[in-house]
Amino acid sequence: MKLTSAGVSSSPQKALGGATRGAPGLLLRLEATWSRYGDSRPIAYVLFAILYVFPNLVLARHKLLWDDELFTLYLSKTRGWTELWRALSTGADQHPPSFYYLTHLIFRLAGSTHVTLRLAPLVCFALFCVCLCEIARLLVGPRWTLVALLLPLTTPALYYATEARGYGMEVGFVTFSLWMWILAAEGRKRAWTVPALAVGLCLSIASHYYAVFFLIPLAAGELAKIRLRRSIDVPVCCALLAALIPLVLFAPIILKAKTYSEHFWAVPFWSQMLRWYPNMTGNLLLILLAATALTFVLRIPASQDLQDANSPLGAPVALPVAVVLTTSVLLPILGEIVAQFITQAFTDRYFIAALPGTCIIALWVLQRLLRNTAAGAALISILCILLAAQEWRQLYKRQVGNLRLIRSAATLLRRTGNAPIVISDISTFHQLSFYGQRDLANRLAYVADPHRSDYYLGHDTVDRGLLALNPWFPLNVVWWHEWWRTHPFSLVYGGVSDWAWHTFALDEVGNVQLLNRDLSHLLLGVTRTNMPEDDRTPSDPPGKPMLYDQLAAGPPLCNVYMPADHCPVVDDPNFPPVITYPELK
Repeated sequence: MKLTSAGVSSSPQKALGGATRGAPGLLLRLEATWSRYGDSRPIAYVLFAILYVFPNLVLARHKLLWDDELFTLYLSKTRGWTELWRALSTGADQHPPSFYYLTHLIFRLAGSTHVTLRLAPLVCFALFCVCLCEIARLLVGPRWTLVALLLPLTTPALYYATEARGYGMEVGFVTFSLWMWILAAEGRKRAWTVPALAVGLCLSIASHYYAVFFLIPLAAGELAKIRLRRSIDVPVCCALLAALIPLVLFAPIILKAKTYSEHFWAVPFWSQMLRWYPNMTGNLLLILLAATALTFVLRIPASQDLQDANSPLGAPVALPVAVVLTTSVLLPILGEIVAQFITQAFTDRYFIAALPGTCIIALWVLQRLLRNTAAGAALISILCILLAAQEWRQLYKRQVGNLRLIRSAATLLRRTGNAPIVISDISTFHQLSFYGQRDLANRLAYVADPHRSDYYLGHDTVDRGLLALNPWFPLNVVWWHEWWRTHPFSLVYGGVSDWAWHTFALDEVGNVQLLNRDLSHLLLGVTRTNMPEDDRTPSDPPGKPMLYDQLAAGPPLCNVYMPADHCPVVDDPNFPPVITYPELK
């Protein structure tokens, strides 16, 4: 099996053929320049570093933490492995303990800030881009180096580069494992590529359990190898089996988490497996359409190196590699089937492992559409730079909008006097509890009831999980019945959505009055006239806010967990509330 790529055409005029005589001089110079520098690793990596590192450090530094990221912060701040294991043994979170412990170690080495919390996914997403680049150099040629580096930055998956969860790490280690598998299958430096394959797969599953699905494409590729070679590659097969080590080690926690699957929030629907492709690939289709348009407008003939290539993937690439790539693209479909009958959970990010194969297939299509010309690769690189900038701009704009919204909520609630406040919107509750001044945060509560949540929304994992994790989370989370037993009057603030069930149940409490609204959120005053039924069962978590009681006084929680100069100002009476949508723009 030979994975060497076709070389770069020695003459740009020959590459563009007769079409160059009518092309503008700029296009000719672009062809000549890219033929000379387009396959340079150092140049590509320097450009990638400029486009990736600083912009995403800005996002990582200033973006507010949200629900899942605060889970990461609180669990990573446990005293050690034993305490972390106890917390995850509740089954309330579905990430492996190794992910949290890595963040815990980063905190010990570099301190706890927004950047260090997101450092591991930030680095691993860059690893994803670099490994994709190296794979592309093997399969579609060195002139597509920069395109391969930039292509992931044009997708919505860029969000997970600055998301303090395991998805950015997973996609990085999965792509590294794919690179090692290709090298091992080729027979290159097997003394270290085979062990590196095993390590990469273990790390991917240790980042997120759903990375285990990537074993399916690799196993399919091994079956194709066996059929072609009439022999089993024992070391590689052992490396694939070694990937199951994290699952075996963390089996007790996985079994506990499985108890949450019956009423999990990410309910699977068959249509989701098709929505994954536009949701996670984003601009890839636009790039392919642009390549098609360029081919017709410039009338680009095939370059000599593409004409000489006889592989269906253009390079020539062996059948096992094609099997792995094709099967990996189908992972969302396979995952939907598993979700429907086993896990009961599907959301787009769970199958981010399908993205590397999708990007490689897209690169191959681009190579074929643009006839492997240097000018075509250069133009697509420029387009990728523009689309990556647009993707970053959208993330930054969303970040600024979220900051304005949470400031608006804090200002509006601060003007309500001293009444206790039930926050029905879980994201607002998390962020105001973490960033708000202590006098405001102490008035806030999330009143949980898994049974009512399941009845009204069809899932209970948010409420059940917060109640179970009360010993480790500094949040005021109490049972619905307990709250109204001790509060004859309370404000209720939140939206009307499929994540908030509380407004459904207010009629069983008493009189409800609309006091104000803040964009999509309502501020209600509720006077208790009836005592809600206590529907707790012996198996339910007690829901005593123990850590919250210990930290009830002092500075904002952000200042407790991080240096004060790393905490954005969210709760300031001088901020004006955002009442209308035009004000948000």
